[in-house]
Amino acid sequence: MKHEKRRFLEKVNYITPRFWRRKGLEGKKRFKGGGPCAVITTKGILRFDSETKEMVLNSIHPGITVEQVLENTGWDLRCAKKIEKTKPPMRSELRMIKKYDPLGFWTRSTNK
Repeated sequence: MKHEKRRFLEKVNYITPRFWRRKGLEGKKRFKGGGPCAVITTKGILRFDSETKEMVLNSIHPGITVEQVLENTGWDLRCAKKIEKTKPPMRSELRMIKKYDPLGFWTRSTNK
């Protein structure tokens, strides 16, 4: 996902089911799969705080600064205590990406 303010808003109309908290639903059937564990953007990786369910900057991609991520986020994004540098994909991961996205629909560069 392209990391820009217009996509990362302070308030949204929809929250992923994993984080729904409604009275009276305790003990009822839960969604399978557990919901998202991370949001991967063109600038970094955001993970979810287990208590607050808030997105937290966990990793920045090579050539990107924390300041660039914060400038392109529409709220005061919290940062992890130790922000990692995103590791490049392994060969096996690149093969999988090419297999499942052979035309580059999700992976082509938009910086042209």
